[in-house]
Amino acid sequence: MGLLKIFSILFILIFPMAEVGRIQFLNGVAVSLNDIFLVLLIAVWIIYVFRRKKKFNKSFLLKPIALFFIIALVSLLLNLVNLSLDRFLISFLYLARWVSYALLYFIFKDFDKKFKLKINYALLFSGSMVVLLGLVQYFYYPSLRNLYYLGWDEHLYRLFSSFLDPNFAGAFFTLFALFTVSFIPELFKKKEWLKLSLFGGILMATIGTLYLTYSRSAFLMLLVGIMSYLIITSRKKLMLVCLIAMILLIFLLPKSFQTEGTNFLRITSSDSRIDSAAEAIKIFSKNPLYGVGFNAYRYAQNKLGMNNSIWQVTHSGAGTDNSFLFVLATTGVVGFIAYLYLLYKGICLGILNRKKNKYAVVLISSLAALIIGSMFVNSLFYVFILEWIWIMAAFTESN
Repeated sequence: MGLLKIFSILFILIFPMAEVGRIQFLNGVAVSLNDIFLVLLIAVWIIYVFRRKKKFNKSFLLKPIALFFIIALVSLLLNLVNLSLDRFLISFLYLARWVSYALLYFIFKDFDKKFKLKINYALLFSGSMVVLLGLVQYFYYPSLRNLYYLGWDEHLYRLFSSFLDPNFAGAFFTLFALFTVSFIPELFKKKEWLKLSLFGGILMATIGTLYLTYSRSAFLMLLVGIMSYLIITSRKKLMLVCLIAMILLIFLLPKSFQTEGTNFLRITSSDSRIDSAAEAIKIFSKNPLYGVGFNAYRYAQNKLGMNNSIWQVTHSGAGTDNSFLFVLATTGVVGFIAYLYLLYKGICLGILNRKKNKYAVVLISSLAALIIGSMFVNSLFYVFILEWIWIMAAFTESN
């Protein structure tokens, strides 16, 4: 298992590269360093599984994961007549990627407690590096205008870190903040003041970087995540204090309300999300039972004349802003029910283990935040978010 542990740590440590380590092809396919290391990790894990002849029947999320995968695959096969071979294969690669990240749940679940402590430190280091890169980017690289031809939006005066998108960066910062805050009560109880100061500093820096994304969805996610965490841990008295502090921080930001991108009351992006939702509903209405195939959304848009001139490379063209509408459009009602079942079982996993370990509380509050945030940004299918959630789910079940 030594090699498996080494690749697991390397996989987590490569996380801060995020979209910076992305290789984009003209046909819409993109591969990141994260993907490459994941493939290597899975290969090592498969060898380990076959040698040990391990079984998966005790895994809490095995059935819902398998169910959604099968339905998503069937939806894609049923739409094979509407897709050329290359488009079918590209769409299938997205499904293969989703399954690959889901395998992290099985890989990390069986690690021993001593090694999981090392993974905790690796996660803290990687998350902190994303925060640090975000702060450096905010002050020295305030716009992505020069990368527009590769499908990236401008995001002027907003923090987007190595994710190259403030909304996804903000979503991650929410998850990382919830993960970090889970260590503080125990450190306070043990009176480990040095570690407490370090974790507190990381938490404050993470929340600060989240606000500098000027992402309303991320702010809403943080609000829901923190409130959920306080309710589950029976710290309801802190809720009002946190709520007031979070709202006041909006008005202390350096460029708050000064530009379209930093204006929390901006209308342009709201109109864009409404249009995106309308397109998704239209696509779903034409294929209500099994959808257009996971993930053939880009090609369905093109068929209906909804794409722009760079539709094959633009990152927004691969999906819609709402994760639930994305599932409806690509897998239909059948896939939507299966996906809701997967989310339900994920929350159940957290509830069943909430008194056993801190990861269960992190998982529940993270899923609550993501469910709300995914109404505005397709964060439930963003691979770097998936990576974090599957690892939290693994730690929740196995501790």
